[in-house]
Amino acid sequence: MPVTIEFFVAPDDEVAAQVGPRQRRHGFPAFACSDFYPDDAVPDWEVLLAGGVATGSRDVVPMKNDGFTVFELPSQLCSALTQASSDRLAEVAGEWAELVAVKDEGVPAETAAEILMVLADLARTAESLRQPLYCWHFAP
Repeated sequence: MPVTIEFFVAPDDEVAAQVGPRQRRHGFPAFACSDFYPDDAVPDWEVLLAGGVATGSRDVVPMKNDGFTVFELPSQLCSALTQASSDRLAEVAGEWAELVAVKDEGVPAETAAEILMVLADLARTAESLRQPLYCWHFAP
């Protein structure tokens, strides 16, 4: 599963739509990772962190046959990330790792924890800049 992922903060959709595998030196606060499907992970994280039902991401660049997409993370997830303690993020990472293992995607718990910790920091940066948090991913 060769999936390339970047979570990033950008001022608006127009700018976010220009970011991707060919434009990785954009200068925005960002976090790159790989080997899971963020469009599946984001709703899982939202339910695990915020409870209830996932509100869903908003496509900025819808996925086509090229395997590339850009979407904005739901505000409910971003709020939950900014408010979560390190212990809570570690707990959710463990739950998510178990969930993806069932789906045969296999993200180790320690990797899951790192992803959520860094993503929470990025969400806090987005909040302080009053800008949205986006994700692009490429899955050929």
